[in-house]
Amino acid sequence: MSFHHVFEDKLKYKPDYKWPEKGSSKDCPKCSSPMELNEDKPSYYGKPWWCYKCQWQFSEEDFEELNAPEESGNLKK
Repeated sequence: MSFHHVFEDKLKYKPDYKWPEKGSSKDCPKCSSPMELNEDKPSYYGKPWWCYKCQWQFSEEDFEELNAPEESGNLKK
């Protein structure tokens, strides 16, 4: 017999990332290359920032964590 589980809190498939204003620009914190800002479309489920060189996505929340002081318990990456 197989068991299944129903989540009491429904799963959310598209996170509510903070989206920067159009025309914003940032450099990749891993490789320092300019990153691309993706469009905030209902059909897009990724993070706003994309680095083509190291193939990594970033959100505004990721940048906040990277810039947080180490004493707050966050590890710098």
